[in-house]
Amino acid sequence: MLRVALLLGTACLICAGPAMGQYPQPAPSPGYYPQPAPPPGYYPQPAAPPPCYAVTSTPLRGAARGAAVGAVGGAIGGDAGKGAAIGAAVGGIGGAARRASARSAGACY
Repeated sequence: MLRVALLLGTACLICAGPAMGQYPQPAPSPGYYPQPAPPPGYYPQPAAPPPCYAVTSTPLRGAARGAAVGAVGGAIGGDAGKGAAIGAAVGGIGGAARRASARSAGACY
């Protein structure tokens, strides 16, 4: 019987919890006025985009990643050296294309 009462009490607290204000907002102090809205047509200056090295990885890192994946794939196929060479070429081109598309989209300078 005690277990049933504890279970029902816990269920009531869980269901009624969202209805109760957990963190009520304090009343504003007297003399407090919110910040006025900006005048019509005013827009703040946009932030400058970050440099590309902060947004994307370098093509060299893409080549290293491609070489690692290519070496694993080449090892499965029987020639790890050829797989690493092909992976490095594809990874380097992919890294350069990724950086160029981020630069042309305006994500970096």
